[in-house]
Formats: sequence, structure tokens, C-alpha cells
Amino acid sequence: MKNDMKVITFFNAKGGAAKTVSAVNFAYALVKEEKKVLLIDSDVRSPIQVYLGLEEKDNLHDLIVRNFNFEPINIKNYISNKNGLDVIVSSPNLNNLPLYFADNGDREEIFNCFKNLKQYFRDYEYVIIDTEGTINDINIGILNATDYIMTPTKTTQIDLNGIVDVIQTYKRQKRKNESIKFAGIFLADVNNRTKVHKKSKEDLKQYLDSMEINFFETDIRHDNNIVNAMESELDVINYNYSSNSSIDYRNLADEFLNLKEE
Repeated sequence: MKNDMKVITFFNAKGGAAKTVSAVNFAYALVKEEKKVLLIDSDVRSPIQVYLGLEEKDNLHDLIVRNFNFEPINIKNYISNKNGLDVIVSSPNLNNLPLYFADNGDREEIFNCFKNLKQYFRDYEYVIIDTEGTINDINIGILNATDYIMTPTKTTQIDLNGIVDVIQTYKRQKRKNESIKFAGIFLADVNNRTKVHKKSKEDLKQYLDSMEINFFETDIRHDNNIVNAMESELDVINYNYSSNSSIDYRNLADEFLNLKEE
């Protein structure tokens, strides 16, 4: 039977762009669509473990190292589940991977290690990876294993300038990973009633059109329910299903699924 599992990476070279919030809530939006989803945290600060209040388990670093060393792996030992979503947590030790591979005679493994993990995720329809806000060897390795990039951004000029780096990185990775697609860019934490937002959105859309990059129609509105949900160690969809941000993330998931089917 054909394996249709797809890897969706939330990627932005700038920190504070709402990647983690978006990865978590987008994952739960797909769960609400009755998709089988695995969420992987590759940020060395382990924000998803804190966000969802998950207990310590075997982590992504351990999985990568054991796979590299051909050790037996029971993938269930790495997976936590909360409200129907499976999660693999991160570790600060991820920072040591490039040196670890170099010391063990395979410097280039950092660029292949995530691709080599796909064999363990075949039971899932979607694997969602939350990344650290930078361009480093780990993120390049993740993009080598990615099917779809999704990029949240805010409407400040600093945030919008960072989109150029994201697009350039995508185009470079397309040479190495022909299957990678840029699903699109979307705005997060926005006040859509302001003139600044409307002007920024119009300018960004024109730029993305010129670069042939999709711009999602769905905006993620600023919503205090997101912060309140995090304090309760919940995603916003399970915290308040009818809240603005819950509606927005579910709409974003629908928009992605419709785009994927085209």
C-alpha cells in the first residue's frame, strides 16, 4: 500500500513569528478533521513540552542518535499523546548533533538524519515539525525531509523582511529536495481592522505573487484565548472551540487541505 504520509514544517528564520503556537494549533485542527497526526518539536528549548504540559520521555535527539547507530527502536517510547495528538519532544542536546556526527565519521549525516526517521512515521497522515527561528544545519536537515513548508509571519517590517530569507532558503533546498513545496505564508497575531495591517497584507500579497508563493487567505487574529489556553497547557481549539483563533486555525487547516487536493 502506498505511504501517503506528508511532512509539514513550520519554518521562519526569525524568532517570535508564532511558529510554535501555529504548529500546535494547526496540528490540533487536523486532528479535528480526523487526521492521524504526529507533532515533532525540533526547537532545543522544548517549547511544545512546556506548552502542552507533557511529561519527560525519550526525545528527538535520542531517536536520531539511536537510529544512526542502528540500535533497536520502539517508536512508542518516544510518543506522548494529549487530546488525540501524538507528540515527540525535543532536547537541548540537539545542538550537539553536528559535532556528534562529525566525531563519528559522518559529518553530512546532519542533513539526512530527519529523512532517515520517516520510516518510523508511516502510520501517520501528517507529521508536523516545529522549528527553531534560525537557519542552521538542523533546520536544513529538516527541510531535506519536508513535503510542505508553512510560514507564519507578523506584519511588522522586521518580520516581513525575514520572508525574503525564508523564500531564498526554500529555493536553495528545492535543488536538494525536489518534492518540497511551499504551501504558503500566513499572517498570525493580527489586528485586521487597522490600516497598517491592510496595507502590509496588500504589499505582502503583491510580493508573494511576484515570487509565485501562495499567500493564505486565512489570518490568525490576535486572541487572548491563545495565552489563556497555554496557561492551561492546552491548544486553543480544545480550550475554546468557538474562539476567534480556534476558528482561524481550523480555517487554515481547511485551506491547506483544499490546496493539497488541487
